[in-house]
Amino acid sequence: MMVGARDAEKAAAGARTEATLPRDHDGKGDMTSDAEREEHESASSSAVAASIPRGKILVVDDEPEIRETVRRILSKEGYEADIAESGRIALDKLESFRPALVLCDYRLPDLDGLQLLHRIKDRHPETEVVLFSGYGTIDSAVQAIRDGAYDFLQKPVKRVTILRTVERVLEKHALLVENRRLREELSEVRGRRDLIAVSETMRRTLDVVQQVAQSSATTLIVGESGTGKEVIANLIHTSSERRDGPFIKVSCAAIPETLLEAELFGHEKGAFTGAVHQRKGRFELAHMGTLFLDEVGEMSPTIQVKLLRVLQEGEFERLGGNQTLRSDVRLITATNVDLEDAVRHGRFRSDLYYRLNVITVPLPPLRERR
Repeated sequence: MMVGARDAEKAAAGARTEATLPRDHDGKGDMTSDAEREEHESASSSAVAASIPRGKILVVDDEPEIRETVRRILSKEGYEADIAESGRIALDKLESFRPALVLCDYRLPDLDGLQLLHRIKDRHPETEVVLFSGYGTIDSAVQAIRDGAYDFLQKPVKRVTILRTVERVLEKHALLVENRRLREELSEVRGRRDLIAVSETMRRTLDVVQQVAQSSATTLIVGESGTGKEVIANLIHTSSERRDGPFIKVSCAAIPETLLEAELFGHEKGAFTGAVHQRKGRFELAHMGTLFLDEVGEMSPTIQVKLLRVLQEGEFERLGGNQTLRSDVRLITATNVDLEDAVRHGRFRSDLYYRLNVITVPLPPLRERR
């Protein structure tokens, strides 16, 4: 999530930095000593990493061993990583490689980390930057975060810390990119309303959407594949009082059942093999916004029960945790299957169906929009 003044204060207290550890002979700190020793600790993280949004990562450090070690760590987890030994080379690769994340040493031979951070943000504001240094001070960490860095890590940086940070950054980056894409689609929808709504059926649907947006009730969008259910869900969100909050999507059919529970509700460190740190679920991330569950008809009976509890009681626990959590979320779901038929045949819970179906927005198939 975006770091603001409050998070900067946390950084000042040392909440977002690693504890200062001994430096090596040149004072830069050894980024790789703990990293390589801990490699076995998260060898099983591949299953979790497979569900993390992928993006390109640029590693910037003038120490060859550090550059190569970090790139090797990232490559083993399936990330596409490149390296640069100076700030100017990094700026060149910023254009050719177009990374989603830059991992950058604070002290480089030509530019310091803050200078490089400013230039990256000037050119590509959506690119995230994480700085690391063996010289780290509270003041430099606070300044970096205030200037737009996602985090400031103290060398030596453990392997698990690198992967944990990368996961969080790329997850945030993927959400920003997805929301931008949806805003562009919605802008086109609004700008071409007369073209897409030439049929009376679609005009009525869009009128219903505007009315639904004024409510906070759980909404079910039904329609064939390709009818724009996600775009309509986002239109409801951006037309509602929650427009300034997050819009977060989960495709229930795209995530294995074994991972969907953790995706929705989060998990604690050690909750399962590969859970090397605590992770917030989509319900937490969507607080004060809208959570869109696509293909909700594909949910397993186990997940249906857990979702029903959230709708009935408004609370949940992270996987492996005991703390009961609450989140202020407007829930929109979508399906291309007949849920009433699924209820009749015992594939979908009737009590959950009625909880989801407070308001229904049926989307006409494309063939009826002419």
